[in-house]
Amino acid sequence: MTGPRNVDPTRVTNQHAVQNPNRKVWLLASGFLALVAVVLFAFSIPIVAAWAWIGIAVQVAIFAAVLVNAFTGRRGPSQGYLFAVLLCVQAVVALVVMVIIAIAAWMPA
Repeated sequence: MTGPRNVDPTRVTNQHAVQNPNRKVWLLASGFLALVAVVLFAFSIPIVAAWAWIGIAVQVAIFAAVLVNAFTGRRGPSQGYLFAVLLCVQAVVALVVMVIIAIAAWMPA
């Protein structure tokens, strides 16, 4: 005998945006984050070129993965969960690379 399903609304996997993903919203959020990160990295090229180029390449690759998921991914909660994971990874990578660039910029030459 099964009872009522206990759904915790605070879990990420139970959020409406993950359960019923709207690919336009996820693409817009990921594209805006990628644009801001790439512009910041582009301004950082004269300071630490290697890390700036690494950041640009990773942002473009993650945005490409979001595009692939949007247009070829399976519809439903699994697609929404993958959108959420990719956007989190994209944000963490942007933050980590910017911190590394900031540390490298302030280190004595």
